[in-house]
Amino acid sequence: MLIAQITDFHVGRIIETDNGPIDLYDRLVETIAHLSNLRPRPDLVVVSGDISNHGNEEDYIRAKTLLDTMALPYFVMPGNHDTRESLRKLFHDDGYLPNQGTFLQYTIEQYPLRLIMLDSLEVGAHHGMICDERLQWLNNKLTDAPERPTLIFMHHPPAKLQLPYQDGMRCFNGEKLAKIIENHNQILGIACGHTHRDSVANWANTVLFVTPSATFSYPLELRPVEDLTPRFEPACIRLFHWDNDTGLVSHLSFVGPYTNGLTEGVPTPAAN
Repeated sequence: MLIAQITDFHVGRIIETDNGPIDLYDRLVETIAHLSNLRPRPDLVVVSGDISNHGNEEDYIRAKTLLDTMALPYFVMPGNHDTRESLRKLFHDDGYLPNQGTFLQYTIEQYPLRLIMLDSLEVGAHHGMICDERLQWLNNKLTDAPERPTLIFMHHPPAKLQLPYQDGMRCFNGEKLAKIIENHNQILGIACGHTHRDSVANWANTVLFVTPSATFSYPLELRPVEDLTPRFEPACIRLFHWDNDTGLVSHLSFVGPYTNGLTEGVPTPAAN
C-alpha cells in the first residue's frame, strides 16, 4: 500500500522575492503534477491542512479543482489557516467528512492500513490543541480495532522538534495525547505538517513524521528567533509504503526540475 501526504498549500498567498512575486498556487500546480506522475501511483493522498492561506472559498475551490485532476482518492483535514465550515461545505460531497459534530476527524477503513484523521485545529490560533472530547474520540477509535495497524494524521506536531519558532506553535497538550498513544500498540506512526520543515522523532513509543510544505519552506533555524523568512527550497511530498512483510517505510519525493548526471554504471570496488 502506498500513501502520499501533501500539506500546507497556503493557496491565496503571494510571496515577494528578489526575482518578483511567487503565487503559491503556481507552486502547487507543479507539486500536483509531480504527484500525478509518480509510478506506481499512490493508493490515496492525505492533504494534512492549511489548504488555503486566508480561508477564502475561492481559494478552496481552486485547490479542490486542482486536487480533482489527480484522479486519485484524497482526504482533507484542517490546519490552522483553514476553517472547518469551508472544508465541510466544499468537500462534503466527497462523502468522507463527518456530517455532524464540531470537529473534522474521521477514520479511513477501506485499506489494509487503517488511517485516523485527528483534528488539531484551535480556532483563532496558530498553535494546535486537542480537547478532551477529541482525545476521547481518538481513544475510542483505537480501542475499536487494536489488531489493525494504524497511521494517525494531524496538522500540528504534538512534540517539540528543537525548532524554537515552530515549537511555539505546536499542539500544546501533546502530553495528554502521548498517554493515549502509549496505550495502543497498533500505531505505526503519526504524520503531521505545519512547520514547513522535514523532521522525524521518536515520541510516545512510536515515530513522529513531520512533512515539509508542498509549496514553500522556512529555513532550518535551531535558535530562538522572532520570525522566519519564507524560502523556496524544493517542494516535496511524503510517501508511506506499508506491507505485512516490511512494515512502514517513509520517503520524501522532491519536486523538480533537476539536473541529472549521466550514468556511470556501478563502480568497481578498489582492490586491496
